[in-house]
Amino acid sequence: MAMEKTSSRSDSDKLDLQQHAAPLSKAALVCAAVGLIAAVVLGMLHGDSGRQFFFAYLTGYMYFLSIALGGLFFTIVQHLTKAAWSVNVRRIAEWLAASMPMMAGLSIPIVAAILLQHGSLYKWSLSDERLAMPHFRSVYLNPFFVVLRLAVYFTLWSVIGRWYWRQSLEQDKSSDFNITRRLQYRAAPAMLVFAVTLTLCAFDLLMSLDPNWSSTIFGVYIFAGSTISIFATIILTVILLQSRGYLRESVTHEHFHDLGKFLFAFTFFFGYIAFSQFMLQWYGNIPEETEWYRHRGATTAIGAANGWSVVIIMILFGHVLIPFAGLLSRHVKRNPKFLGFWAAWLLFFHWWDLLWIVRPEMRADHGFDIGLVDLAVFVGIGGALLWTVVGKAGQASLRPLHDPRLADSLAFENV
Repeated sequence: MAMEKTSSRSDSDKLDLQQHAAPLSKAALVCAAVGLIAAVVLGMLHGDSGRQFFFAYLTGYMYFLSIALGGLFFTIVQHLTKAAWSVNVRRIAEWLAASMPMMAGLSIPIVAAILLQHGSLYKWSLSDERLAMPHFRSVYLNPFFVVLRLAVYFTLWSVIGRWYWRQSLEQDKSSDFNITRRLQYRAAPAMLVFAVTLTLCAFDLLMSLDPNWSSTIFGVYIFAGSTISIFATIILTVILLQSRGYLRESVTHEHFHDLGKFLFAFTFFFGYIAFSQFMLQWYGNIPEETEWYRHRGATTAIGAANGWSVVIIMILFGHVLIPFAGLLSRHVKRNPKFLGFWAAWLLFFHWWDLLWIVRPEMRADHGFDIGLVDLAVFVGIGGALLWTVVGKAGQASLRPLHDPRLADSLAFENV
């Protein structure tokens, strides 16, 4: 009886995005071109050798890269755990995972800042700075070695992301259940690769902004932000699609409930990791570690003067405490409007968190500021990622058609 109900519901759903894909793709491409060109022009007009542009670009780039990496994580972990509930929303994550070649291309300005070796973004790109560092760090942060590592990360992410996406599309055509077995068997090594490369990439692109500061938990901190961002992105994407008549039968309040539970769980996890990192370094009281927090407003001596103390309080309440309370209720998790609000809220504060990590390194004791270049970068990179994702969304069904766990996903109910 349940199978008949789910089959009927599956057959009547609207799953083809082609009607809306083309105009949305064009609009996204225009946004990408205008935003990136404007960002470069505004950066040149700033008169600081591109420093403002590079720091704004790194912030915006890491924001959207974290979402794409979250998509890769979500895709792998669903196959690793043989999850059935997520089948109907998994394709959104697959689109983002398959967008890694585009994200690799968008890393060119950051790679250029490293190879030009003029220190506009990373101090260690200057040979004099490397000479002053311990030997191991000077070797590890050699510009060409860093770029080589970035090439390895993006190659692995692109291969894994596109393979999972293409296998999913192949199953739509062939109905071959063996494809699901292949995806499951390769999920464990793929997850190990993901964990190592994300951690190292977080070290290379973000933690190394201050080459004298280190935290063994920093990669987990960035991972926590990525997981929050992917669950929030999936929630908002489904809400947007359903507002246009798509996936209304495939994704129910039960699926929103599970997405909301994961969003809530990783919000708590993010707060735990952030506090653990701060507490351990505060307790250790080592100058080169506490200096990193000092520049970010964690002490009243400088925090009141440069404005970053306001931002760190914003992150504490906006990224952890307020959404933790807001997502506690079962009724909120099952209501797409309420859940969508908190998803948008967390994506907003995720950007502030990355700004707080990146921007204080632009100049010593530099006060808080954002400008048009930040907006232009956000529109440009966001438009490019959206253009890639929409292009993939228009190529096939909005959810898997012949996954062996599809019936379970359609009939899914929370306990």
